[in-house]
Amino acid sequence: MLFKRERSINVNVNKGRHRVFARILVPYLVFLMLPMIIGWVIYQKTTALIESEATASHMNLLEQSKDILDRRLEEISSITQQLAADTRIMRFQSVTDPFEGTNTYRILDTNKSLYDYRMSNNFIFNYYVLFKNSEMVLTPGASYSLQHFFDRVARYSKHDYDSWYDFVAKQFHTRKTFASEEVIVQGVPYSMLTYMQSLGYPGNPQGAIAVMIDQKEIQKLFQGLNISEGGWAYIVDGEGEIVSELSASKAPLPIEIGNLIGDKGVIEQSLQSNQMMITYTKSSYNGWTYLVGEPTFVVLEKVRYIQKIIFSLTFVFLVVGVFIAYVLAYRNSKPLRNIVNMILEKTDVVSHQKDAFRLIGETVTGLFNNNHRMKSEIEQQVPLLRAAYFQRLLNGQFISARDADALLKYVGMDLQGMLYRVAVVHLRGFDNGYNDNLLEELDMKRLLAKEMLRRTIDQEGFVYDIAEDQFGVLFCYRAEQSELYKEPIEQKLKEANEEMKSQLKLVSVYGVGGLCDSLTSISRSYEQAREALNVQLRKNENEIVWYDELPTDMNNYYFPQDVEIRLINLAKAGDHTEVQHTLDEIYHENFELRHLSFAVMQLFLFEMWGSLVKLLPQMELDQQEIYRRIQSLSSEIDSYENMRKNYQSIRVTYRWICESVNEHKKSQNVQLIQSILGMLQNAYTDSELCLDVVADRFRISKVYLSQFFKEQTGINFSDFLENLRMDRAKNLLQTTDLTILEISDKVGYSSSNTFCRAFKRLHGVSATSYKKLHG
Repeated sequence: MLFKRERSINVNVNKGRHRVFARILVPYLVFLMLPMIIGWVIYQKTTALIESEATASHMNLLEQSKDILDRRLEEISSITQQLAADTRIMRFQSVTDPFEGTNTYRILDTNKSLYDYRMSNNFIFNYYVLFKNSEMVLTPGASYSLQHFFDRVARYSKHDYDSWYDFVAKQFHTRKTFASEEVIVQGVPYSMLTYMQSLGYPGNPQGAIAVMIDQKEIQKLFQGLNISEGGWAYIVDGEGEIVSELSASKAPLPIEIGNLIGDKGVIEQSLQSNQMMITYTKSSYNGWTYLVGEPTFVVLEKVRYIQKIIFSLTFVFLVVGVFIAYVLAYRNSKPLRNIVNMILEKTDVVSHQKDAFRLIGETVTGLFNNNHRMKSEIEQQVPLLRAAYFQRLLNGQFISARDADALLKYVGMDLQGMLYRVAVVHLRGFDNGYNDNLLEELDMKRLLAKEMLRRTIDQEGFVYDIAEDQFGVLFCYRAEQSELYKEPIEQKLKEANEEMKSQLKLVSVYGVGGLCDSLTSISRSYEQAREALNVQLRKNENEIVWYDELPTDMNNYYFPQDVEIRLINLAKAGDHTEVQHTLDEIYHENFELRHLSFAVMQLFLFEMWGSLVKLLPQMELDQQEIYRRIQSLSSEIDSYENMRKNYQSIRVTYRWICESVNEHKKSQNVQLIQSILGMLQNAYTDSELCLDVVADRFRISKVYLSQFFKEQTGINFSDFLENLRMDRAKNLLQTTDLTILEISDKVGYSSSNTFCRAFKRLHGVSATSYKKLHG
């Protein structure tokens, strides 16, 4: 019979193995047909998709370039409008002789008012203001005559001086951007766009504001375009002039702008025997047209490349896929086959189920049913788990609140964020000897008493067994109810006491512990409740006793470890105020609230001196004085008055430590500020000298250095350095024949313009005028 059973099992195992393998392999083979269909669809869609993506990429590039350039030109327009509205520039338009009377100072004043916009706008190469009547040109930081400016500063290669003058000074231009042309700036050729805004009125121009834009800044907008295969990019203004171009051949515009339809679009056109795909868009701001052209074969070459990849990958995928499908089917079916084999081997009855998956499903369903049955049995054990949990809480066996909270959720309770208080209930009458009948009666009364107590407490607490004649009650309430706890607790305990007395003839005694705010501190409240209960039992009374109302213990002094650590850290920091405040708290607790005995007070004072002994080696201070005072301690405790004097000596010692710490800090501060001032005196001629350099030199943060310098000297770091340089500059102006440029370099300024502005701001006159007056 056993042989027949094993043979039946082997037959079923083999059949199940093949069925599982086949059911897993077939989906893989069906899935392998999808790449063939997908590859054909991709091949059909790729050409249109690549072409669409290429044109979309070019259109995005054009739109971004157009938006950026429109914003830049709008910024330049705003700058020229501000310059044209400047009162200094408007007054200077009518000046004919720039060197007559105060006109020279007017030139300087007007030139000073010109802001160098290159510092805030890298799109601007430079700009100049041309005045027709005075034949002057002003640029940021300099002024020129028209002839000198054209010959030496910015020469337009396509113009001679007369044609340039007629174009700039005699024609009226409003927000006009001219196509790029070669401009020789101080001997270096550049390809420049010129933005022109005339001064005055149409028909009566008084000059012009011209902004020069380097074409390289515009060409940066097309950096993402590949022109190596014959591609190009152009920006054309409304008159058909090429504003900017990016082309390897530098050929003229290959198409007619008038043939473009609409504000944007894509056309395919044959140019010089090459089929080109042209993307264009038109700006609504200034009417400029942006064009990008790329040979069609470049775009379709990507399609052909993708076509080869698709067909190659499809073939490889089919070959490799069949092999992988077989391997995966075998591999993935192996765990299922092992499960089926294990089920058949572990099952006493031979299964006639032909479907291996259904067999597994039935087995898993049975496991779930068993699991639910086990959960039901575990739920019946929850009261025991809760009792064990409360026992651990009372005994203080939880080291961290996190462990207590985690186990609390496991037993199905939520007591987080509450205040707690423990009461211990003692039943009198359980200590007069026992016999079988009495034990049975007492057990019955104890169970009834516990139920009465639980019913009276209701939702405000939990009752659990402590001993044969004692119960523990854990009261829980919200923080806002902490001031109203006493009366409800007394009322409920008295109600329970009256009910037990009237129905069970039992007298109960209650001890209530102190308030606690965490689960891990419930054990402390429990010990306090037991202490209060023991006091009541010793007095042989039956009332409720609160631990908070017990007399203060005379045998325990107050100096916990956390207070000691805090006191030591405050002394190390030299915080005398907080140290004295902490010492006051310790004094108030031990000398005023607790009536300690002489022996306990002596231990307390020895521990206070011991803290000082631990502190002094860390501070590298003299310890002999401390040891002398400790030796005289035993002869100074014959009265409470001498104890107070001894504690006052501890105060004085802590004050001495704080003063020593602060004196050490002060000496370090004096040394540091002297070193900083010495460095400034020696290195102020260095133009790179600044707050960051000094902070790096002394290895401190610049924020701390700035605050420290202001506290020690009463003046900001930058103001001190500037005054130091200016004092030296005034001395050089008075006693030497050095030029302004030489003096600015000697006192640590990187440019004479910066030096002159700072000098006039501080002294009210220019450096040149000061030299004339005091030199």
